Amino acid sequence: MRRLLFANAALAVLLAGHVADHVLRQPAEQQLSLVGSVPGLLGAVAVWVSLVLVARGRRHAPQIAGTLGLLTAVGFVAVHLAPHWSIFSDPYGDRYLDSGSWIQMLTALAGGAWLAYEGWRLVGGRDERAGVAATG
Repeated sequence: MRRLLFANAALAVLLAGHVADHVLRQPAEQQLSLVGSVPGLLGAVAVWVSLVLVARGRRHAPQIAGTLGLLTAVGFVAVHLAPHWSIFSDPYGDRYLDSGSWIQMLTALAGGAWLAYEGWRLVGGRDERAGVAATG
């Protein structure tokens, strides 16, 4: 569970940084509307809630964290890497952003994939210490 906790904490911090990057470093005319930002903001809050569940060792925390990690990674691809497709779309390729914004976004995407891996690895019955299938 320690690796899951670390991955969840890392993603929570990366998402806070991503939100800060949007608010502080990107021009207002290039930002999504409030409605378009809602799924991302709710997702960031959900990752913080997941962090609390993982820290408390709740039974279903690995499934929740793994699912949120996967949704976060897929969300970053859909919102920031795919071509414009809806009000929720914010393709970085269509904007004038510096390398810092790109690195921050790609790091958060990778953090989501890492959390998904760690969560579903535990769900799959892998014992973190021994590296073998858990029994009992």
